Amino acid sequence: MVAIAGALALSGFWASTAQASDSLAYVANESGGSIISVDLTTGTLGTPISVGTQPDAIAITPDGSTAYVADRGSSKVVPVNLAAGTVGSPIALNAPPTAIAITPDGSTAYVISDKGTACTITLATGSVVSCKNLASNSDAIAIAPSGTVAYVTNVADARVSPLTLPAMNEAAAPINTPPTPDAIALTPNGSTAYVASNLDGTITPIDLAAGTAGTAITAGTQPSGIAITPDGLTAYVADYGSSSLTPITLASGTAGTPLILGFQPSAVALVPAGGVTSGSGSGGSGSGGSGSGGSGSGPGSSSGPPPAIIGNQRLTLTLSAPHGGTTAGARICRARRSTLRARLKRQKLRGRLKLRLHYVTFRLGKQVKRVKRLPATVKLSLRGLRAGFHKLTVKVFYLETLTAHASGRRHRRKLTVTISKKLTTRIKIC
Repeated sequence: MVAIAGALALSGFWASTAQASDSLAYVANESGGSIISVDLTTGTLGTPISVGTQPDAIAITPDGSTAYVADRGSSKVVPVNLAAGTVGSPIALNAPPTAIAITPDGSTAYVISDKGTACTITLATGSVVSCKNLASNSDAIAIAPSGTVAYVTNVADARVSPLTLPAMNEAAAPINTPPTPDAIALTPNGSTAYVASNLDGTITPIDLAAGTAGTAITAGTQPSGIAITPDGLTAYVADYGSSSLTPITLASGTAGTPLILGFQPSAVALVPAGGVTSGSGSGGSGSGGSGSGGSGSGPGSSSGPPPAIIGNQRLTLTLSAPHGGTTAGARICRARRSTLRARLKRQKLRGRLKLRLHYVTFRLGKQVKRVKRLPATVKLSLRGLRAGFHKLTVKVFYLETLTAHASGRRHRRKLTVTISKKLTTRIKIC
């Protein structure tokens, strides 16, 4: 058997080639009155963003630009521009919110209160369209991929009710769940709901077509939030009892190593696969209100995605469009024949695994540019790109040489491990 001599401090990676995940989550810290980003690869926490007095739930728009936080303490929904880290104008409600979900098209949020109300918010204007009565103790909500059905849990009656949207009328008979269903998330295909039981310390799959519960999966001591990755393979469970965020492989029902947060999380939401963007979200107050979505040095500048950390490297991508870029509120719209500058720099961190840079690629449309040193600035032409959103992908590759030996033998050989980190953001072309 071949063993690696030395430790590669990136969990789960030793092979001829390895790639680090670039997933990002935001967790609500109810007692701290804030939301905090969590790098799901490293467990690194971002800077807290103050959002009120008692944030109890969080949802992120499909374009990755805005988080909407249900602040139970102030009976408001608070929009947060994720790229800028700025808070917009809160949306007042008639009851303290305990859950929030956003429709797949990003246009509408549905907010639940365990006092027995459900309110509909048009995100483009930040206005409450209507509110109606629900059963008391309604505690969590998830919306089907079709956008036509919502599933609402009742923490006292231990059941989940399918409701039609937008009317929020009962669509089918309630489905029994384990006790105290405190959170709910749907798989991307909409066939299965996973319900977190705050009392049992489990998450349980619910076959929504059959209305039957599957085998419960142990998920900590007091799970308070759940989010499922876009590929449907992994659930991240926020555990209020153990102050942690735990990945669970849904196919096998096995839990991975918990990420220790240092505070008691009340909810979790995953950033979409495209990453945090500087797009307008749904417009109105949801755009962040006080900021333009970017902290660049003039019109057409944006901060890019949040910094990424891998080993001892903190990577920061900033964007600017010196020729023809314009800004409108939180939306940065770039002229089709302009030039985009993408700059990637790194900061070395102490006390972490040292990595050796190999090269970096910048990809936008059919353009691919490669550099071998950091910091690096590349120019990307926007000619030929159609109006709309386009994804910019920056991938950083590192090479590590590890010493390996066969057990019981003196023979040694060296293995070269490739590790990569990806940063993505979306560019809007006028």
